[in-house]
Amino acid sequence: MIKPGRLPNLFLLLALIAQVLLYPLLETWAHGRAALAAVDWLILALALRAARSTGEETRLGYVLMVPAMATNALVAFVPETSLLILSFVAQAAFHTFIIVCLLRYILQDDDMTLDELFAAASLYVLMAFAFSFVLAGVELLAPGSFFINPANNPDATVGWWDLVYFSFTCLTSVGFGEITPVSDFARSVVMIEQMSGVLFLAIVISRLISMHGARRR
Repeated sequence: MIKPGRLPNLFLLLALIAQVLLYPLLETWAHGRAALAAVDWLILALALRAARSTGEETRLGYVLMVPAMATNALVAFVPETSLLILSFVAQAAFHTFIIVCLLRYILQDDDMTLDELFAAASLYVLMAFAFSFVLAGVELLAPGSFFINPANNPDATVGWWDLVYFSFTCLTSVGFGEITPVSDFARSVVMIEQMSGVLFLAIVISRLISMHGARRR
């Protein structure tokens, strides 16, 4: 049996995948918001554990995690605009902290372990979620920043999960085209996300190739 302490990033990745699969099911459930908040709390805790931060960084991680968890719980029951904005900012800040820690963990030595591979996958997914919070904040502050094809959006609303989905398509450069950034600021964020996704893949692939060459030599 695999222990969480040995491969913390594997359990983080599994939790992120579970969140993607569970959200459509829990969103329509009567107590779904509370359940989703609990899943988010689990992911935040696993992310901090997987970040492998030490000393001052660990304290900073808790400083960022507490408001992210608190605001996430509040908006599950009181979805006010001010609380949503605060929650998006707190979540984006914490996810960015974890992303930086995981990136350093991946690049810190010349050996790519199994946990580091899971860390790279988790980092990629976390990047999509981090940008989702930014995109959601843009739409909340400037409604209409994103347009969804009416055939794919019968209720004519841009929801949180729509922007999560859009964030993943931008990061992976898939771009199905049913969701379009309309405002200039929304397009700026999308361009930064697209560049980040391409650069991350380039960094990981070049690192794997360089390590393989070093082992052969």
